[in-house]
Amino acid sequence: MSFQFPLAAVLRYRESIEQREYFALERIQQEVVRIELRICQVEDDCSVATQNRLAELAQGICAAEVQTAYEYQRALEQQSEALRALLQELKIKWRQYLASYELARRNRETLEKLRAKQLEAYVREQGKREQAVTDDLFLSRRRRGN
Repeated sequence: MSFQFPLAAVLRYRESIEQREYFALERIQQEVVRIELRICQVEDDCSVATQNRLAELAQGICAAEVQTAYEYQRALEQQSEALRALLQELKIKWRQYLASYELARRNRETLEKLRAKQLEAYVREQGKREQAVTDDLFLSRRRRGN
C-alpha cells in the first residue's frame, strides 16, 4: 500500500492560492514599474520643456508663446504629481498583496511540513512491518530446521 496524504486536495488548493497571490503580486509590481517609468518620462519632458522655454526666452518670443510654454510645463507637473500619488497607492496595494502572498506561502508550507512528517512516519512504519515479516520468516525457517 502506497502513502496517501489525507490532505492532498487541501495542499493542492493551498498551492493554487499561493500561485494566484504570486501572480497578483507580479501584476501589481509590473504596474509600479510602469508608473515609475512614466514619472521619469514626464520629468524628462518637463526638463526639456524648461530648456526649450529658456532658449526661446533668450531669443525673444511673444507673450502668448511664453504663456503656452508655462501652461504646458504646469500640465506636466500636474501629471507628475498625479502619477506620484498613483504610485503611492500602488505601493500600498503592493504591500497588501505581498502580505497576502506570504500568508498563502506559509499556509502551503505548513501543509507540506505536515505531509513530510506523515510520510516519514509512514516510511518508518513500513520499515517496521517489513522487519517483522523478515523476522517471522527467519523464525519459521529456524523452527522447521530443528
